[in-house]
Amino acid sequence: MNEAAARDVLLVRAIETCDTEHAVLSRQARDEASREAAEQAHWRAAGQRAPAQADTFLAQRARLLLKALTVHQRAVRGTVAAPDWRPWLDWALPGAALLAGLLFERMGDRGHVNVLAFPLLVLLLWNLAVYALLVAGWLRGRLTRAPRRPTRHGPMAWLRRLALPRTPRATGALAPALGVFVEDWLQRAAPLTGARAARLLHLAAALFALGALAGLYVRGLVFDYRAGWESTFLDAHAVHALLSTLLGPAAPLLPQPFPGVTQIADLHFGPGAAGESAARWIHWYALTVAGAVIAPRLMLAAVAAAHVRRLTRAFPLDLSAPYFRRLLSRFGGTAARARVVPFSYTLDAAAIDRLRTVVQQLLGEAAELDLRVSIAYGDEARAGDALAADAKGQTDVALDLALFNLAATPEQENHGAFLDQLQATLSGARALLV
Repeated sequence: MNEAAARDVLLVRAIETCDTEHAVLSRQARDEASREAAEQAHWRAAGQRAPAQADTFLAQRARLLLKALTVHQRAVRGTVAAPDWRPWLDWALPGAALLAGLLFERMGDRGHVNVLAFPLLVLLLWNLAVYALLVAGWLRGRLTRAPRRPTRHGPMAWLRRLALPRTPRATGALAPALGVFVEDWLQRAAPLTGARAARLLHLAAALFALGALAGLYVRGLVFDYRAGWESTFLDAHAVHALLSTLLGPAAPLLPQPFPGVTQIADLHFGPGAAGESAARWIHWYALTVAGAVIAPRLMLAAVAAAHVRRLTRAFPLDLSAPYFRRLLSRFGGTAARARVVPFSYTLDAAAIDRLRTVVQQLLGEAAELDLRVSIAYGDEARAGDALAADAKGQTDVALDLALFNLAATPEQENHGAFLDQLQATLSGARALLV
């Protein structure tokens, strides 16, 4: 399912979930959309796998319902038509970065280039610091394996506010649905938005450095800049060590050898010293910036662009949620199964019927109720055994319910231990506490 279809599906889901009184979408409209979408999906199903058929059904159903809504609801029409990412950012920000780079690289009025205070050196060190932060963030993500949630502050949050759609104002029963959709979409689209922002920022950084180099060489055509150094705390040995570390890898690319300590000492801007022509220093800095800034940034932008294409074409949408299982059960999918593990609670026939009704409302009329033996009070360690024996059929389970007696007082050493055992057994599967 692509990004546009996933957005439509999630918007319809928010409306149907919040519109419990069927004030926005009538029951008849929902049933007709399901029937027509199922017919079209089955007609297009030749050669498609089951997941593709389910995606086609859900996307077509969402389009039909939104098409009916946009005739009457201006807010919905505006929400659907709003782009997820403002396209003008993809050329405006890189263009501004290129222009800023052209203006960034300016020499002093004396025509002197201090190789220790060269603006390109600042640019180089800044990008190296960014790389270190990127590596640290990647390592932290690999170690914790925790999903990153979008923050409301910082440059990434600013980019999201600038690029993501602004929801039109709505009134009545539609207002809470659009609010739920926006929050849901911000969470689910965060990886895609982050990839787009990364692509944009890496490209802008590369163009900023390219503009700085271009401006430097253009001004070098009409001005004679003299290179040297001056420092209050560093001597010639320290300056040579610093410059050879930063610029040494680029030195073999030019026919001129990198200066030694004695030559560096001769370049000190002292009384009557004019330094030397800055041409070779400009070339060394340009080669270093090209290799350490422009090339890596373009490569990172290409990686981010590939990530954007992948997420745009196959937007990650978990269809195992009860809402989707309920719809897909009518489409012709397998009957969803809900496992119920009670804790110190024996259900009578009336309670089982009510529980079955709740499950069918969540997962569809064909949903099956799988009631397990109640775990006795004080026997919490056996909670996992109620599900471990069903490892083979666990993939068919749409929902797990941990069932408690409302009259019981929650206790960490009993009820909490019971939930901990279930959570360890489910390994992140979808579960509800009832």
